[in-house]
Amino acid sequence: MASTIFRSFQTLPFCFHPTSLFRRKNGILFCTMKSTQAQAATREKPTPPQVKVSPRSSNTKAIDKTSKEYEAIIGIETHVQLSTLTKAFCSCPYSYGSPPNTSVCPVCMGLPGALPVLNSKIIEFALKVGLALNCKLSLNSKFDRKQYFYPDLPKGYQISQFDIPIATGGYIDLDLPLEFGGGHRKFGITRVHMEEDAGKLLHSESGSYSQETTFPLFVL
Repeated sequence: MASTIFRSFQTLPFCFHPTSLFRRKNGILFCTMKSTQAQAATREKPTPPQVKVSPRSSNTKAIDKTSKEYEAIIGIETHVQLSTLTKAFCSCPYSYGSPPNTSVCPVCMGLPGALPVLNSKIIEFALKVGLALNCKLSLNSKFDRKQYFYPDLPKGYQISQFDIPIATGGYIDLDLPLEFGGGHRKFGITRVHMEEDAGKLLHSESGSYSQETTFPLFVL
């Protein structure tokens, strides 16, 4: 047996090749060679497909030319919550975070026959904001009832201004910081109107919720 193995090493020098494999069959040790062609194929990484970039079409050029004729204008609607002693259209105290059903009245709940009365402090604040923003003040003001159905609207409607806001056509002058280009810019103010907060849902960890409504707001 030993001589057989020794003769196999002498007559088969390729057994020492790194790609050779030894296996035992019927008590005799054989030496075989692995195909180097298969190993070379596995070592070669597949080349990614080359994407041919086509020249820009005429439609793309036409869109770029058309977009240069327009200017992007970004408008911002800002809601400012006022700090008053009472709510916007009733004498209920404006106490944020109070227990449920403690600061409500027929006007807050929108019961039939309940007539709202505007808080005079809101008008005072609105006039100050309109003058500070260089707006044109309206001598006659008008409120509208905006009706829609939503879970955070307890009354089913919101009292707001739409047709005749209290202030229109204003502007504000600002000096921009250097990181934003610097210089002096004038930003237009389209309108300032008064309204009540429609309401909101406050979810707690216990799973209960409450609704807050009729808080005074400014919308710029």
